[in-house]
Amino acid sequence: MNESTQNQAIPLGRSAKSLPEQLAERVLAEVMAGRLSAGDRLKEEELAQQHAVSRATVREALISLAKQGYVVRTPRFGARIAEFSRKDLDDIFELRAALLSVAAGNCARHGGAERLAELDALVAKLEAMAAEPGMDPQSFANQSIRAQTLLIEWSGNSHLPGVYERLASMGAWQLIRGQATSFLTPERRQESATDWLILAAHLAKRDVDGSERAARRLLEHSADRVRLHLDEIALAAPRS
Repeated sequence: MNESTQNQAIPLGRSAKSLPEQLAERVLAEVMAGRLSAGDRLKEEELAQQHAVSRATVREALISLAKQGYVVRTPRFGARIAEFSRKDLDDIFELRAALLSVAAGNCARHGGAERLAELDALVAKLEAMAAEPGMDPQSFANQSIRAQTLLIEWSGNSHLPGVYERLASMGAWQLIRGQATSFLTPERRQESATDWLILAAHLAKRDVDGSERAARRLLEHSADRVRLHLDEIALAAPRS
């Protein structure tokens, strides 16, 4: 039985877990799966009936999703899935690129051989995954995120992990990450793996400037792939 079937088979009203939290997770899963799109209305009565919960539970779940940036609630107009502009995405990538660049530079200065060896192993795994024609894009994305997290944690800057994590919790970034938007084709996964190999090579040489540039370039290329994907969606959309 798949997750979708399980969700339909067990109404939320019969679950012992926190109903607002569970409902928020299910609505978010619908967004990540593409069954709910930016701008779609979320009607309290319909959600309450669909999931066998009260409207108060629905309201609490929507408030939670609004705080996370996934939902916009407007007085008298209700709730809808948040829409993210190109500017939102550009701003997030710009900040993440700057922070990852700082982390890479610090790792080049102070990173121990054992840590760099661990990163090398992760990058080798990314290269192998990129070479697999049927690779799941989300699995590749998870590996890339893990490598980024290691660099951030090893940066030696005690504030950097918290700032990076706050960016990671932003709705626009979660949608990109949840749909592995940057890694949907073998060519795009190979480009990312190559960027990681270049970064690892600079780190191994303790090349601070090169490491900073390579880290920034890695996320700039990722941003370019996301923009390309959005352009492809726009071109494929039916015209009225």
